[in-house]
Amino acid sequence: MIIKESLFIKSASALKDLPVDGLPEFAFIGRSNVGKSSLMNMVLGRKGLVKTSKKPGKTVLLNYFLVNSCFYFVDLPGYGFAARSKTEREAWRKLIELYLLKRNEIQDVFLLIDSRHGVMDNDQEMIDFLDHHKIEFTPVFTKADKISKNMINMIKNKNPGCPVVSAVTGLGKEEFLNMIGDQLYGRNRTGESE
Repeated sequence: MIIKESLFIKSASALKDLPVDGLPEFAFIGRSNVGKSSLMNMVLGRKGLVKTSKKPGKTVLLNYFLVNSCFYFVDLPGYGFAARSKTEREAWRKLIELYLLKRNEIQDVFLLIDSRHGVMDNDQEMIDFLDHHKIEFTPVFTKADKISKNMINMIKNKNPGCPVVSAVTGLGKEEFLNMIGDQLYGRNRTGESE
């Protein structure tokens, strides 16, 4: 799949503010500082479209980006960052959970995992939440430029069909886009037409 156009549409702090056009949505979620914004910029081919920050915990709203005028990337707040107040963290948690449980337009949830550290405790909590509510998700292993080729191969062997990506080198971009294309245009995850 080729990205021809992408633009920021809106930020929302409540479900009532989300788009009502019914377009498919691909949600990006992960620990703070896992590289969500950088990955989205790399996949979209637009430096700086999704705001990045050296400070974890920057994304506090649901941020919508329209892609090719036919689907959305949704940047969700990062979890596991403790430098905000407990009240703020609880508000984010509720917003994320409501979105994941109530939003019918979700096509897939991309759960970003730092390839250097693997699944950490708060990643496991998110996996348990998604499994419990039977919400389909795809693990995506980020920051692959920081690990060896052997480690990349090991992750791929253990997690077939899960992209291993680097926002720095562009590794995994084509695989990631093809996976989205397959989901949107009537192919199943093995790449065969339905």
